[in-house]
Amino acid sequence: MDLKLKFLITITFAIILSGMVFAAEPTGNEGFAESFTILLREGLEAILVIAAIIAYLVAAKHKDKVKTVYLWSGLAVVVSFFTAFIIDIFFSATDTPKEILEGITMLIASVVLLYVTNWLLGKIESKKWNNYIKGKVDDALTKNSSFALGLVSFLAVYREGFETVLFFKALTAGTMDLSGILLGMILGFVALAILFMLIIKLEQKLPLNLVFGATSILLFVLSVKFAGKGIHELQEAHIIPETVIMIPKIADLGIYPTIETISVQIIALIIGAALVYIHFAKKEKINISSN
Repeated sequence: MDLKLKFLITITFAIILSGMVFAAEPTGNEGFAESFTILLREGLEAILVIAAIIAYLVAAKHKDKVKTVYLWSGLAVVVSFFTAFIIDIFFSATDTPKEILEGITMLIASVVLLYVTNWLLGKIESKKWNNYIKGKVDDALTKNSSFALGLVSFLAVYREGFETVLFFKALTAGTMDLSGILLGMILGFVALAILFMLIIKLEQKLPLNLVFGATSILLFVLSVKFAGKGIHELQEAHIIPETVIMIPKIADLGIYPTIETISVQIIALIIGAALVYIHFAKKEKINISSN
């Protein structure tokens, strides 16, 4: 391993470790960990897709098309920022009460997080991931169109960008820890830039099962939190009734002492458990049939 690669790995782990330490501080850093985690996870998935596409193009002797991948990926990042701007304008201009918009946004984010968790669980094996990338790129190359390849790259990045915008809108709703969220974003962007160079250098030799497994857990926890906070916001707007029960309130985890909030979170937990069971049962069935 050359010195440059060792340096990149050291810096990446230093950033992630410093993020974990900062998030653990008890004074006003609640939003940092979630901000850092969301950006790192969503950005990492986009990076893995783009790096895999580039590696496959080089292996298939289509290195001339790599520039197209970078160009359309960059365009997707710009459009993602524009999407955030449009959504912010909509929230500011509408007459709908703030609590209703925030509640709906959080519930949508919760559902999308469950969907992403399901998608990650389905790609947790390297073979499935490679087949997914190969299928996408082969379709574009078969059409012999730079536009088709560019569109695949754009959609791969913009999907993550749109999800990130949605999650951050839900994360910033009603929070006072905007400085922590901003710092999480900045460190997240720095870590992603270094990770991209690392992944290109390592030629995607990453333990994808560990990466996807760990991020699936983090996203699932956020999904449960957003579900509880979304219902709570709608209760604040008097859209949903409040049936108080004797449990502690833990706002940072989206836990509120009402039957309605807890019920939705229990449903999310059941769905998550079912997804894990379905994917691992399917994997076990495939292993038995292959033996």
